[in-house]
Parts: sequence; structure tokens; C-alpha cells
Amino acid sequence: MASHHDLVVIGASAGGLPALVTVLESLPAELPMTVLVVVHSSPDRPSGLVDVLNRRSNYPVAYARDGVKIAQGHVYVAPPDFHLTTEDGHLAVRRGPRENRFRPAVDPLFRSAAESHGERVIAIVLSGYLHDGTHGLAAVKRHGGVAIVQSEADALVPEMPASAASAVAVDYVIAASEMAHVIAGLVGKPKHAPSRKRRRTSGKMIGVRSRASAKDPPPPADPRRDPTVFTCPDCGGALWELEDAAVLRYRCHIGHGINSDGLARAQVENIEESLSRAIRALGEHAELRRRMALRAHAGGLVALASGWEAEAEESMRRGDEIRALLQDGIPGSKPRDARGLQVREAGERE
Repeated sequence: MASHHDLVVIGASAGGLPALVTVLESLPAELPMTVLVVVHSSPDRPSGLVDVLNRRSNYPVAYARDGVKIAQGHVYVAPPDFHLTTEDGHLAVRRGPRENRFRPAVDPLFRSAAESHGERVIAIVLSGYLHDGTHGLAAVKRHGGVAIVQSEADALVPEMPASAASAVAVDYVIAASEMAHVIAGLVGKPKHAPSRKRRRTSGKMIGVRSRASAKDPPPPADPRRDPTVFTCPDCGGALWELEDAAVLRYRCHIGHGINSDGLARAQVENIEESLSRAIRALGEHAELRRRMALRAHAGGLVALASGWEAEAEESMRRGDEIRALLQDGIPGSKPRDARGLQVREAGERE
């Protein structure tokens, strides 16, 4: 007998909360399924996500707890700063290394669900930046599950679902308001049911074959396999390149995972941070030399004071050049205002 779809896994980031609420409040009650949710969140800020979802969901919503048996009719949410995965019919809630610079991250949930539930999985990627969820969605498809992404026109921040749609042969690219109807039609329905409808509105569809495990361990210490010249943005360790048809990915020996676009963004951020530190250091150096020059003038050491004043002016000139570079923007960076501060886009988290 063909497997039935009974595990729905959802990943969301910036701008994804309204879409998530729309899905949960539109789902018909008493469907024989479980919903697991990962929303990118900050560990430094209190989260009221479960309270928000409980007010709108037709199913009870709770933060996932490690070791709890997966029960139908429930929505489990990854706690802030913890990955949520599945193991032998139970929830696994553990910190673990960051993936795509997030904890919780979408990819670990999707990979583990694909490994543990195979064809029974319905995976959904909602609004967000960057590419978290793309690799995990490829794993879901490889194991016979259903892939759904929010349409670019409907997503507040379309980058994350657009990445998944362009790299994975997804089954549906639809608005959040349409997802509950699709899920209800799939839950309890055999995977190969002839009435299943494929929908696609944007992006290139390509077949994906990738090796993905639930834990996706770090590369082995194999002397025949050299690390790349790139370093991990989380710990500074060497990165190994992982073979994956969906997206170019990297992992360090600690286990931090990141894809190529995320690594490029992190490199830009590091450049900007380094330049900002350089501006501050040059400004401090100039101020110190000015104070030394004043003391030298008071002591009648005019030549020495003039040299320190010239050094202060040179430091300020170099700082201004770097400041102008920051304001113009590093390739791949976000635009900045007249003060050199990044201009945030609508829906982006601070």
C-alpha cells in the first residue's frame, strides 16, 4: 500500500510569520497529520511565536521538546537557538552547530524528516532571505516527498522560496492562502494518486539528486580531501566543499554548514566590519596624535608637534577614504545612507 502524507514541515524567515499564520488558520481541523515548524529567530530576544500561532491555529501549538514522540494533531515549533529534527518517530531538540548562520535552521529539519518519513513528508518554504531550506527541500524530493514553495509575488521577502523553486523540482509554487487546501488534499492521500496536480508559476525546474542525511556530519579527516581556501564565518575554521547538485555548500570540521551565497554574504559582512574597525582605529590614532601635538606645543617642541599634527591629518584622510568606500558599498552589500548605515529592506529583521 502506498505511503500517506502525514508529516508537514515548514520553514520560514523574514516576512514568513504572516504566511505561516495564514496556513495554520486555514487548515481544516482534525487532519491526520503533524506539523513541524522552524522560523529563524534571535536567541537574544524573547519569542512569543507559540502564543501568536496558538491564537490562530486550529491545532494546538507548542515548542518542541527533545525526546517527545511525534503525535498527530499537533504543531511543534523549534525553540529559539535550538535545531528541531526527527529521530525514530520522536522529536530531537538540540543546539548543534549553526547552519546557514542560523539556529534553528530549516535544512536540518527537512533533511531529517526526509530520512525518517520519506514519501510521507510535505515540505513548505515560506518567505525569507538567502537559501536556507533549498538543500533540505532537495532531500525531501529525493525521498519521494512533496515540495511546496510560496510564490514570489505572495512572499514579503521572496529570496528563500525563489532559491528553492529555482534549484528543486518543486510540486507547487503558490500563495500562502492556497496552501491549506493543497495540504488537505494531500494528507491521507496515496503519493501516486492520479488526481495530484502540479503547479508552477515561476523559476526553473530541474531534477535534483543529492546525498543528504538527517545529521549531515562534518567532512571526515581524510588526507586525500583537502579543505578549500575559504574559512567558516562562524568559527574561522577551514571549509570543505560538499558535492550537491542543488546548491554549492560548505561545512567546517565543527559542523557549521553554509551555502555559497550565504558564504559570499558573510564575506561582505566581514569586509564591512573590518573597514569599520579601521575607520575607528584611524580616528583614535588621529585624536591621540593631536593631543600629543598640543602637549608638544606647550613644551616648545614645535617641530615634533608639527610632525604629529601631519600624522593626525593623514590618519583622518585615510579614514575618510575608507568611509567613502563604505558609503558607496562593497560589491554584494546592501545600500547605505549618508551616515554609512545599511538601508534595511521591508520585512528584514534588525
